[in-house]
Amino acid sequence: MIRPLTYRTIPGRHTSLARRVTAIVPGLAMLLALLWLSHDLALADRTILFRYLAMAFAACMAFITPHLLFPDSDKTLILQINPSPRRLFLHHLVKLRALWLFGIMAAAVIAFGDSTAPTQEFHEKTRLFATGILALTAIMIYSLYRFVTISERSQRWNEGKAGRWLFQSLDSVGKSTPVDAGMFPTFMSTIMVTFVGMMSVVVAAAIPQVHLAVLPFVLFLGYAGFRLSREVGRFDRLYYQSDAFYDELFTNPVTGTGESRDPAAYEAIYWVPSRWRAAVWTQIIQLDRKRPIGRIIALLSFTYWLLIWIGTPDSWHAGWLVFWILAKNMLAWPVAGSSLSPPVFHWWMMPPVDWVIARFFLQTRWTLALILTVAAAALFSSAVSWQAVPAWAVTDVVVSAVSAWLITRNNEFAFKKQYA
Repeated sequence: MIRPLTYRTIPGRHTSLARRVTAIVPGLAMLLALLWLSHDLALADRTILFRYLAMAFAACMAFITPHLLFPDSDKTLILQINPSPRRLFLHHLVKLRALWLFGIMAAAVIAFGDSTAPTQEFHEKTRLFATGILALTAIMIYSLYRFVTISERSQRWNEGKAGRWLFQSLDSVGKSTPVDAGMFPTFMSTIMVTFVGMMSVVVAAAIPQVHLAVLPFVLFLGYAGFRLSREVGRFDRLYYQSDAFYDELFTNPVTGTGESRDPAAYEAIYWVPSRWRAAVWTQIIQLDRKRPIGRIIALLSFTYWLLIWIGTPDSWHAGWLVFWILAKNMLAWPVAGSSLSPPVFHWWMMPPVDWVIARFFLQTRWTLALILTVAAAALFSSAVSWQAVPAWAVTDVVVSAVSAWLITRNNEFAFKKQYA
């Protein structure tokens, strides 16, 4: 007799090596930077650094929570499984788990990352770490509550059942709203998560008694947990409504797709010779659909400047630029698979050697951004010399050439060797 399938959780998706590396390494770099900042701090300074961490975590959760949860890439599978409201609630917690764990690890580094006297004031350090767990958990739970219940509030605002006084006040002075009516709850939720999370830190800092400083976070966690627990019983309705709302919100009205912007125009690839321009253009479109490359490059550059600003060793700067170059090249590997780059079609378009050249142009697409990143560091900081700018540019070109050859060797050349 065949037993029916049961589902404890939503099955996890397969994550490529490139995606794991580009997700884990920046987090590790930030943890190392925090360790460098806090390795010789006194307990009072560690407390101040933790408050900055909690405020930054509140701001991060306010902006990134809707992007992590909605639109859900597992929605098709969820519709087929039809899990219970409690399972959907756990599914959302799992999606926020990685960011929460990173915050907990950062709090642990701040509390216990003491190289001068690791056992001194250990009790106070443990209390600081426990306070960090409470604070970050409260912020995460409150952010989940605000954004998972967004659809009902957005519908009331969109139908004019809520916020009518605001629009009437603006009309009376001849002003218009900067966003649509249905967008106001999202805008306000972003502000509320940031404000409430930061104010809980401010209130805790204002309490002179150390033992009572944890009270604001306990009350915050109790309030957020109570509000969210009341919604677990109907979490399936909230899930599908909010997912549909954000699916429409994040859909490009021009293209009618879930892309955040229009795809790159063919004329924008002017820097590629005409022989390989069509191939590079199609690869760029596929790559932009798979990854927000521009945002990742901006994050890599900002982190590089941050490492320089906080005074980390020169070896850290060089190591981060090595990761910068490797990550930029590894991000192009997902579009080299047979599903997005069928070798028989590519072989029909151009010889394999031409695909090496086309992918080289694809890999050097962000070389100018790397040059400007290092040049800006050399301009405003003595930690980077101007000689490093051409050195890193040559390094990026060499790695891009090797990466382009390896991708083509595993795709078009392998197909040619097997069938030609």
